[in-house]
Amino acid sequence: MADRKVTMKDVASAARVSTATVGRVLHSRGYVSPEAKERVNAAIKGTGFRLNLVAQSLRRSRSMTLGLLLTTIVPNPFFPGIELGIEQEAMQHDYNVLIWNALSDSVRERQGVEIFIRRQMDAIIFVTPQDPQNVLLAKQAGIPVIQVERPTRINTHRVLIDNYVGATSAMEHLIQLGHRRIAFIGTNNCLPSPQNEVDNQRLAGYRDTLIRQGITPLEEWIASGDLYSIEDGYRRMQQFLELKPGITAVLVGCDIMASGVLQAIYQNNLRVPEDISVIGFDDTYAPFLSPPLTSVQLPVFDIGVSAARLAIEVLGNDVESPDGYQTIHLKTSLKIRSSTGVPKRYYAD
Repeated sequence: MADRKVTMKDVASAARVSTATVGRVLHSRGYVSPEAKERVNAAIKGTGFRLNLVAQSLRRSRSMTLGLLLTTIVPNPFFPGIELGIEQEAMQHDYNVLIWNALSDSVRERQGVEIFIRRQMDAIIFVTPQDPQNVLLAKQAGIPVIQVERPTRINTHRVLIDNYVGATSAMEHLIQLGHRRIAFIGTNNCLPSPQNEVDNQRLAGYRDTLIRQGITPLEEWIASGDLYSIEDGYRRMQQFLELKPGITAVLVGCDIMASGVLQAIYQNNLRVPEDISVIGFDDTYAPFLSPPLTSVQLPVFDIGVSAARLAIEVLGNDVESPDGYQTIHLKTSLKIRSSTGVPKRYYAD
């Protein structure tokens, strides 16, 4: 193998083990049977795999690099905002960040995990994971994993947002303005997956707030799209306007969808907030829309800072046991702008 660069797959093949097992041996994390470990070490020696990195590891136990798996980079500013927080916090501790754009594809995400394992990342941050098996692959390689915002059922460190409180604050604002017929537009609501928990929390905050105010949430007021997209926001709002459920306000699951909602309202010769008030969620596009959108602000930059800080702390403390997994909860805040107002009695109660 002297004519080409030896890869981790070559070592795994020579040792008759998986690349995850090779990763556990290289990182000295996780269980590997003595027999398998002996074969891996023999394969490393026999193939000459990364002799320079092995020498470096004798001087320094880490690569000083965090692997960042982003669901996507565009069009949602939520993800680049988190990336910026991760990068800046990592730099404060002399860590580098290697980014892999999964393009919302689980196969591409797995490719990223495999590359991060081969390049011996100190930790892997998923923002946000596409497939639980990819999270498991990273974990089985003995690499600390942090899942952000939409975690799978795989036990790892996590950074989460209180979406229920965010939705509740938005609904309370609308009800205080006098709205009683309020719609909700989200995505994939009520599907039995932990990764949909974000959407379920927002929907629960919407419903529970109405019920606490003595208002029965009608199913005709609730719509979910396939994706967080402008097109789905436009389509769902158009359906509301065609069905005429008499809504005076709408809470939307993200600012991208809310921009489609605004388009549908204006194309039907209605005005915001005079005819319909609109609230977004995440506060990314919100300040730049017309009118500027009231939105539930997610602490995007702080999410990234918290994820990087948690990864570095875990590496420093060498937390490995399931009982040692840490979860950081961050709060939302409601940014009130000119897309919400007192309802005019345009629709009958």
